[in-house]
Order: sequence, then structure tokens, then C-alpha cells
Amino acid sequence: MSLDFTDLSSFHAAEIGQALESMDPWKHLNFDADSLIRYLLKPDAALIRTVMIHNGRLVGALAVRSPWLRGPYLELLAVLPHEQGRSFGKQALDWAFANAKTSGATNFWACVSAFNAKARGFYAHM
Repeated sequence: MSLDFTDLSSFHAAEIGQALESMDPWKHLNFDADSLIRYLLKPDAALIRTVMIHNGRLVGALAVRSPWLRGPYLELLAVLPHEQGRSFGKQALDWAFANAKTSGATNFWACVSAFNAKARGFYAHM
């Protein structure tokens, strides 16, 4: 199942923001949809925001800050709940790693909340 990666649009930002509001870690941290949509759409030349599309359906989003220290920083990786467990998160990381390597980066940074056991397991597996 291959993904298409495309620039985030305001239409996609609204859908992603609504979904993230009910997902951890954003739910646990009390982020509402409006603040998440503002984050996704705020002009920021150093933040690459993309959506993941599979068979014409939105399945998730990815935001990578670059440059950041000595390599890109994964600010956001979200696979919509009904699309999880289908290797889309792995494909998103593979895409981000490949883009980091083309820019000459040797490090790739991520931060995972201690309470987010599902994400911690995913990143440990990766």
C-alpha cells in the first residue's frame, strides 16, 4: 500500500485538526481543533507540512522542521485512527528519512510524550 505525499492544504488542515483533537497526545494535552488547524496553517518556512493520501483518501499528516540543530525534527506524525496498523506510519518515516538524507542530514530528531505508550511503542519498533 503506497502513499502519496502532498503539500498540506487548508481543506486537509481542517480535517486533520478535527481528527487530532480526539487523538493522543493532542487530546491528553487539551489541544482543540482550532489551535491545531492554526498550527498546521501558520506560515513557517522551516516547517514542511504534508498529508498522506492512499487511494484518494486522507490517511494522516506529517510536519518536519528543517533545518533544526544537526538534522530535521519530526514535529508531528499522525495516522488517522481508522488507518492505523496498515504501515502508513512506517512509510511516512521512510519518506521523511529519505528527504533528510537528500539534504545531507545525518541526524533525525523526534520527541514522544512519556504518557503516549502507543507512539513510544511505534518509535521503538522503528
